[in-house]
Amino acid sequence: MAVAMNPKCLHRLNAAPHSLSFAYKKLHRFKYSINKSQLPSCPCKPYRKTMSDWGPIIVALVLFVLLAPGLLFQVPGHHRCVEFGNFKTSGASILVHSLLYFGLICVFLLAIKVHLYLG
Repeated sequence: MAVAMNPKCLHRLNAAPHSLSFAYKKLHRFKYSINKSQLPSCPCKPYRKTMSDWGPIIVALVLFVLLAPGLLFQVPGHHRCVEFGNFKTSGASILVHSLLYFGLICVFLLAIKVHLYLG
């Protein structure tokens, strides 16, 4: 006789482990192989809400606005190597600014590890 059980609530089961299914044994092994400090005491209770990391979002937004081709500066410009505030763009400047954006976002998020926790 098979009984459908919620795998998150197996700790409430009063049966011996040898009479349970193979899936429960695998879940039991997995339960003791992970870091218990990151889990709640009862898997049936919902996880507590944690603070959100807004650092990458704010860094990406600021860099996206500041590195828009033609807004503050444009590399390469139409008449010079660097033009400031001309509000024009070209395919080459979009490519250069996207490479600058990628490089700076990697520096800020991977090397410096900017974090901003709110909530």
